[in-house]
Amino acid sequence: MDAEGFILEDGGQVKDFDYLVVALGQSKLKHEGIEHTYSICSSPEETLRYKEKLWELLQKGSGKLAFGFGGNPKAKEAVRGGPVFEVLFNIDTLLRRRGIRKNFELVFFAPMPRPGERLGERALKLMDYMFRKKNIRVYTGKRIAKFMPHGIELEDGTFIESDLTLFVPGGEGHPAIKEGNLPKTEAGFVRIDGHCKGEGLERVYAVGDCASIEGPEWRAKQGHLTEAMARICARHIAYKEGLTTKEPETYHAHINILCLMGTGDGGALAYRSNGKALLLPMPLLGHWLKRAWGVYYRLSKLGKIPKIV
Repeated sequence: MDAEGFILEDGGQVKDFDYLVVALGQSKLKHEGIEHTYSICSSPEETLRYKEKLWELLQKGSGKLAFGFGGNPKAKEAVRGGPVFEVLFNIDTLLRRRGIRKNFELVFFAPMPRPGERLGERALKLMDYMFRKKNIRVYTGKRIAKFMPHGIELEDGTFIESDLTLFVPGGEGHPAIKEGNLPKTEAGFVRIDGHCKGEGLERVYAVGDCASIEGPEWRAKQGHLTEAMARICARHIAYKEGLTTKEPETYHAHINILCLMGTGDGGALAYRSNGKALLLPMPLLGHWLKRAWGVYYRLSKLGKIPKIV
């Protein structure tokens, strides 16, 4: 893929376009032994395979479960931590409701010293409190050496035993971008300006996880930002074509972190923007709000109900 076009899998070439919008998503860093883990931020099929393995352990009645995520030092915004925390706490709730929590050992691991710090100090303290309260062992600040069939080996030789490992790697650029000549970062993400236009290019745009986003240290790639980038991209093309006289805002105005983390028996609302970090614990209510959001999101995407914003 380059500024002049792209090559298809069957070898065909596409070069005749007015504008090219790149929205390929990102790839994941390849850790040694990654095949011994399951990700919930990959294909739906892989999530279902994790569910099947979890159910096998539940039928057995005991086991060791590990949950972790990684990052990319070359692109700190390319990390998916929230979903891992959410699955961890939901499974803890499930085991307690079944009366078998004492038969399972739950472990959280991450190579960064303070995973979750982009949400602010209050969020870190709450996470630490929840780990202690729910008796979850924690390993942080140690690089992952490799994954094995029955555990995780860390750089200092520590071995974490695990019958089932959930792990979401840090992101890196899509191979089509890394192998092409579009302007890109060291991690392989397309460099763009505030209107999502490729740096130094006139007809190529990039939106979502395949693009490098600039902003505060705590920035993260999230779904709502991708949707905003898509709108800004479309509006900027319309502006260039003279279909509107109003130049759109930049994506920077939409950089924030907003998530409602469900725990199965409650939840917490987290928000981060310039100058503001909010964490609101929501016992019981948070769980039902999370379920309601899932229903709203699905129906609004299908066009069956109007979007709130």
